[in-house]
Amino acid sequence: MNYIQILDCPPELISIMAIVRFVINAICIAIPIILIVLIILDLAQIVTSGKLEEKEKKEVTSKIVSRLIFAVLIFLVPTIVRLVFGILPLPETDNSTTKEGATWRDCWDAGAYGATM
Repeated sequence: MNYIQILDCPPELISIMAIVRFVINAICIAIPIILIVLIILDLAQIVTSGKLEEKEKKEVTSKIVSRLIFAVLIFLVPTIVRLVFGILPLPETDNSTTKEGATWRDCWDAGAYGATM
């Protein structure tokens, strides 16, 4: 008996959770990498152009700071999703045989193993 059968989460829900987990993980890896590359290009722009006006330097610096903040927030998305799913109860449906005590978080964790039953 595997982890998914013990939780008794509906297979449709686990399939959806597996897809959502994959998309969130892909976004949380790709976007920070892209933002870091853009930050490096902005820093290179500041260094290579010797005579930037103060206004232009402030604009580039504010762009760098906002990109850093955005990268950190995107990186924290899985943690925020886990917290939200930990709070939500699993809805009772007619075709669901979910055992009492199973939560969204349990099914979310089961989604990491995929929908193979």
